[in-house]
Amino acid sequence: MQRRVDLNGPSNFRDLGGLPLADGGMTCFGRVFRADRLCTLSDGDLQHLNELDIRTVFDLRSDPEVAEFPDRLPHKACYVRLPMTSDTTFRSRTIYERIVAGEVTSYGETEMVEGYLRILTNFSAGFASITKAVSEGDPVLIHCTAGKDRTGVAAMLLLDLAGVAPDQIVADYELSAQRRPSPERDHTEAKTVTPLLEDHGLDPALFAPLWEARGAVMEATLAGFYDKWGNAAGYLRAAGLDEAHLQAAQRHLRG
Repeated sequence: MQRRVDLNGPSNFRDLGGLPLADGGMTCFGRVFRADRLCTLSDGDLQHLNELDIRTVFDLRSDPEVAEFPDRLPHKACYVRLPMTSDTTFRSRTIYERIVAGEVTSYGETEMVEGYLRILTNFSAGFASITKAVSEGDPVLIHCTAGKDRTGVAAMLLLDLAGVAPDQIVADYELSAQRRPSPERDHTEAKTVTPLLEDHGLDPALFAPLWEARGAVMEATLAGFYDKWGNAAGYLRAAGLDEAHLQAAQRHLRG
């Protein structure tokens, strides 16, 4: 089994299986997948996803993102919208919309961490829904636009629930830097963001963490997460997930 799922379209599609557990063993293959946007799936890609038997697709993107780039879906999959945002106003806006509005003039590692923790704080019900679906045992796919930020937070939560050590969670996060298109080829982010920033008199270097996947960002996010909620189980209990679903999700994630 391989963690990377090679497709013609999405570049950041991978299995959360195969990661070492802190107490031995590894996470189960074929249970949870993470990805970038699915509008680029080819017919062959869709056939591959059908063979993976994916039954639920969780789309974490905002309404404008979905409207511009609607998903292509495997025919067996139930499609679930769970829009998430790091916006401090709690409106479903991307960071790029906030740049255009003149509200953001830089976005470094500190802002990334604060944004991830806001997502965890504001969308706990959505993460509980994802975990409940995992507890039912059918393969699940979680995605956003880049497959790095909102999806990365969801992956962090599930991997911690499974018992994956923090350094391995950070390593999984960093893989997005290798598996996403380079800034020069990424239509949705850096390719369009660089001229956008320059048009607004902003230095693109001050926004680099947006299209990078720096381990320090996930390390600090985990530290803040543990400080506030203890661990994923504590977070999900606080979000209202009952013990039966929590334990079932852990079993399916661990194999």
